[in-house]
Amino acid sequence: MDELTKEKFMLVYESERYRKHLKEAIEAIQTAVEKCQTPAISFSFGKDSLVCVDIAVKIKPDILIINIDRGRGGDIDEAVKMYDEYAKEHNLNYHRVKTPKEIFEIYREAGSIENLSRKDLRANLLRGIKTARELFNIDCEITGLRAEESVGRSHLNRFGTFHYSETEKIYKCKPVLHWKGDEIWAHIVGNNLPYISWYDKEAEFDSYEKARYSNWAGLFMINEGRFARLRKNFPKEFQELAMAFPEVKHYV
Repeated sequence: MDELTKEKFMLVYESERYRKHLKEAIEAIQTAVEKCQTPAISFSFGKDSLVCVDIAVKIKPDILIINIDRGRGGDIDEAVKMYDEYAKEHNLNYHRVKTPKEIFEIYREAGSIENLSRKDLRANLLRGIKTARELFNIDCEITGLRAEESVGRSHLNRFGTFHYSETEKIYKCKPVLHWKGDEIWAHIVGNNLPYISWYDKEAEFDSYEKARYSNWAGLFMINEGRFARLRKNFPKEFQELAMAFPEVKHYV
């Protein structure tokens, strides 16, 4: 991130808007900690959940932090290494829980990525989340979901930053629900948090505020240049994917 961009986010960091949303996030996590026996942060290695981790450990240093490991095709090596070291350095209560299948395994079983949709990968992820809940007796999930990010997520506004899901029988805490993208980056820059290079590379196509991280071999935005970006930004990973599933070349 260049200095001019950092300065832009530091202006937001000093704003009343940011301070208001930070206060709201702190209160949401405090509620989760006070009301629940085993709250856990769902840490995707993305910018939003990174902010949640930083705020939460200042409230409860030993709070449970869970990353769902989707295996080959999931998180980039840089992210796994960076946050493993970060967790050790800060003595975080951090764990990775594997999904039943790796992403490449799901693709192989389907015969082609073109025989699948995002919901197929989502189902595997949800099974990993269920495993984590049962393994650690989690009764509250703290996530980095933000209403601004998509129309599909905007409906979360009606539940607020903390509520009990009757459907899933678990509390849901969304500390950064009302945050804007520039506030997320303001918190990262202002607190000098380590973030993955994925964002610097994605920002060249769009902006830091709109850049989103997910499993590198996933199907999100497959028809909007996802694999073209992967080929440019992470050629090693793209080549690995293309060698196993040549049809990805149709999307670049």
